[in-house]
Amino acid sequence: MLDVTLIISVGVALLLGYVLVNRKNKHQPLEPPLISSSIPVIGHLAAFIYYGLEYFASQSAKIPLPAFSLDMLFNKVYVIKSPELVSAVRRNHRSMSLEPLLTRTSECAGGITGPGLELLRGKESQGQGLGHHTVTTMRPTLLGQGLDEMNTKMMECVQKSVQELRTHRGTIDIYQWCTLAMTIASTDAIYGPLNPYKQRKVRDSYWEIENNLSYLMMDFAPWLIARKAWKGREYLSHAFLEYYEADGHLNSSQLAYTRWKTQLDGGARLEDIARLEAVMGLGILSNTVPSSYWAIFDLFSRPELLKQARDEIRQHAMSVNAEGLHTVDLAAVQEKCPLLLACLQETLRLRSNSAQLRVMFEDTMLGESCLVKAGSILLMPSAVINRSESAWGNDAESFDPQRFIDPEDRRTKASGFMSFGASPHICAGRHFATGEIIALMTMLILQFDICPVGGEWVEPPINVNAVAASLSPPIGQTPVNISEREEFKGVEWNYRLTPGKGRHGLIIG
Repeated sequence: MLDVTLIISVGVALLLGYVLVNRKNKHQPLEPPLISSSIPVIGHLAAFIYYGLEYFASQSAKIPLPAFSLDMLFNKVYVIKSPELVSAVRRNHRSMSLEPLLTRTSECAGGITGPGLELLRGKESQGQGLGHHTVTTMRPTLLGQGLDEMNTKMMECVQKSVQELRTHRGTIDIYQWCTLAMTIASTDAIYGPLNPYKQRKVRDSYWEIENNLSYLMMDFAPWLIARKAWKGREYLSHAFLEYYEADGHLNSSQLAYTRWKTQLDGGARLEDIARLEAVMGLGILSNTVPSSYWAIFDLFSRPELLKQARDEIRQHAMSVNAEGLHTVDLAAVQEKCPLLLACLQETLRLRSNSAQLRVMFEDTMLGESCLVKAGSILLMPSAVINRSESAWGNDAESFDPQRFIDPEDRRTKASGFMSFGASPHICAGRHFATGEIIALMTMLILQFDICPVGGEWVEPPINVNAVAASLSPPIGQTPVNISEREEFKGVEWNYRLTPGKGRHGLIIG
């Protein structure tokens, strides 16, 4: 969600042979079995370009092995599909890295070049490591007081967007509504009063980048091949440059200030700081928006589950005073109403379409019989691992939030849950994003009835080519009718946060 280690540049790594460490072409016996393609030499690569990350999931479904290898022309890709091997990957994390792909993203999606790029590049790739240092210093700001401050502003924005629905007439596209509401809430909480995303053109520029990112990442005449994304990148970067020149970061969140200060102290130019902040939107927005949409879809399309969640919140987290003010304590929702969080995690489990990816710097044994070679790419598709029967049981394909309520074996389930990443590369902003979606869901399920036009929730097709999104966004519109619930029509609502209660009991890989 806020995780800047999102796997958005796998295609570029494969196409351009970005990895600098040479690999041996000869396949060794201990390596995962090499799977041939119906089209010699280029078959797997061509299929990946066409189908995106979905190709690895479809191949995994056909191959009854815990791991297999694909020759992608420029690089060998090891596809890991068992939770047991995921645990082995975590134990051997020092022999692999995500850094080359992050640097590539800064270059292509941010437009950072020359000395600025060398500052960001990891030390293992002969750079100065400022990118990794920036990620490290920002992590504490997403906990404690920094998280509390962002949550307070976020909740104000979410409540305002939800309250505006009370006067809305006619249908709305629920995905577009989520896009606007969550974009404003997330970025206002981070960037403060001078938040560039308040401007519609800035928001539109960002979504042009996100929607056309795969073309931008090719880095081949982007002003021609990926003109919309390139123009969006340049406009968004300039907007952030103006933001810094106006000292907007001095009245922002700890997160935004720390990222600026760390880069400035590290020798980065203000223009490159602005360009890297444009890239930050891929972590802030690309997952939070579709996740909120699918959380609404999955809960409201299950009336009995929706009723249970409503009843739980009303019983344990809502109070009404003598004047009729309805107050909801979001800390009580977190501590006493486990069903809503369980529903969200189940949505993330079943709908995640991302792939955790690592570049191998050393030959490494995963377990006793799985050799992965230096110079290759290790890929863990969440669409496969999140549905593993060894972690989730025979009903792994079904939607059952109960599996996240007091799970018996969190360790086993953690290795089968890739939606927040794989240790040590866990989404740093998971608590902020989770709190944001839980707040939105709490407000919606208490105050409104949401009914799809036509009366039936029909699952839309997804955009598998949205490479920055962990949960693929829908294609087309989802028109719904939203109306205030009769029992609460016209009442005044208040939502309360408790400092120090911003961390959620999430299962992480």
